[in-house]
Amino acid sequence: MKNTNAFCTPVPRLLAIVAALAACWTCDAGAVDLPTGNADWTARWDTTVRYNLGVRMNSQDRRILNSASYDESDAKFGKHDIVTNRLDLLSEIDVNYKGAVGARVSAAAWYDRAYDDHSVRAPAPGGVATSYFNDRYNSTVSRYVNGPSGEVLDAFLWANFKLGNVPLNVKAGRHTNIWGEGLLLGQHAISYSQAPIDGVKAVTSPGIETKEVFLPIGQIAVKAQLNPQLALAAQYFYEWKSTRAPHGGTYFAGADTSFEVDRLGLAPGLAATRAPTVQPPKRGNFGLSAKYALEAIESTIGVHFRQFDDYTPWTGVQFLGATGPFRFTYPTDVKLLGLSLGRVIGPVSVGTELSYRKNGALSATGISPASGEGPRGNTWHAVANGVYLLPQSKVWDTGSLVAEIAYSRLDKVTSHPELFKAVGFRCIQAGTAATVGDKSDGCSTRDYLGVAVNFTPQFLNIAPSLNLDIPLSINYGLHGNAPSGGGGFENQLTWSVGARMVYRQDHEFSLRYSDSRSDTKYNLAGTTVIGGNGLGSGLGTTDRGWLVFTYKTGF
Repeated sequence: MKNTNAFCTPVPRLLAIVAALAACWTCDAGAVDLPTGNADWTARWDTTVRYNLGVRMNSQDRRILNSASYDESDAKFGKHDIVTNRLDLLSEIDVNYKGAVGARVSAAAWYDRAYDDHSVRAPAPGGVATSYFNDRYNSTVSRYVNGPSGEVLDAFLWANFKLGNVPLNVKAGRHTNIWGEGLLLGQHAISYSQAPIDGVKAVTSPGIETKEVFLPIGQIAVKAQLNPQLALAAQYFYEWKSTRAPHGGTYFAGADTSFEVDRLGLAPGLAATRAPTVQPPKRGNFGLSAKYALEAIESTIGVHFRQFDDYTPWTGVQFLGATGPFRFTYPTDVKLLGLSLGRVIGPVSVGTELSYRKNGALSATGISPASGEGPRGNTWHAVANGVYLLPQSKVWDTGSLVAEIAYSRLDKVTSHPELFKAVGFRCIQAGTAATVGDKSDGCSTRDYLGVAVNFTPQFLNIAPSLNLDIPLSINYGLHGNAPSGGGGFENQLTWSVGARMVYRQDHEFSLRYSDSRSDTKYNLAGTTVIGGNGLGSGLGTTDRGWLVFTYKTGF
């Protein structure tokens, strides 16, 4: 009988992923075992300290500064200014009683001195108001960007027991529980919107795994191992939280508007204020999953069903009057059916997914004032990835190569086609009001194909107790603009390259350069950005290359 783990992931694939993605050297050597006074109880306390110092390496693009939609974030820092001077602490406590019951609590704290100046300015010609009252960040931006501040992340109880002869694992509380085989292109994975996304962490950490950007959320999750081959899982959410996006007027934001701005400049002397966001109910998202270890092909096959209210709003806004106020709205009652397969082929750990998303959010030009809804549609999504451990060679000692490709296709539009920002629908030509634009204007096409690659050669013992790796990441839109909002754009590129050294397994030093590129359109004079691929995503950040030094340790 093939050896499997508690939820039907074959051990060879599990070991390959752990070895390649968890990295050889982690900063938890200073973890503390807390005294409990009882041999049946164990308690472990881990604290990670991270310091980031980032510098802008590109000059400001005057064409972006001249755009009223993108000027605020670009104007915040000039070339060689410090864009982040941030200290982060993450503290985690795990308690365990005989492996039968336990608890986990984690909390984060942060402070970024680069944002002590809360002022926002809009240098674009025309005098359009900034996105914030009194031209200063609001309390939300001040908390999550500047600090000092903090939050509780994980907070859950767990138990392992048997129901008859069936082993069960139950978790209740705030945690993440991610399904499927997707690794890098989460917008097309079965795990899409299985938890809110920390968008700030995603854009400041190129090459980061999908699972690392999910925020813990309140839920009850159950796993049952019916037999050595078949496992079932279910989850029910009693909490809902919005995804976090980079805030307008901060370095990593593209467009000036985000979910948390105070107002939207419409014309000189005219601005629409933000009304309270219409959020879905706090409870009701759920999912069911089954995984089967098929020995005949040495693979694990998964079937997954999820029904959820999206944690990300439509890309457009709803105006409650001709000149406002405006608000963001969220798609509710989205259904997803997915199939997954994971196996090891030779030296490569392979994962594949196919999912069908029903009534999901499509790329939007706006939101219906009457219904508060944007365009919806049914879409297909396919993901395939491979994890390869680099063998020792004359060039490197070890390392990893992770590659993923994602494809999506529009099946049909199910509501509000008049608001669908797509070729053949309401595709606005940049700089005009004509609905004759094409994919170069950022309008969706029926098909999209994208790829992401993380290549990390490693060099061991380059000096006593000192290891080195050279991480390189690339994320690129190969063809088309995704019909689903935020799914990717043709020729949109983000990339990074760096060096990381780990000393005695608990002191990590890294230096990394990151940049992005998107196809862009300008006005006839060539002085102002007016549109292009990556609109609403990376379009306004094409002059935002930056270099960041990081130190991390644990105790």
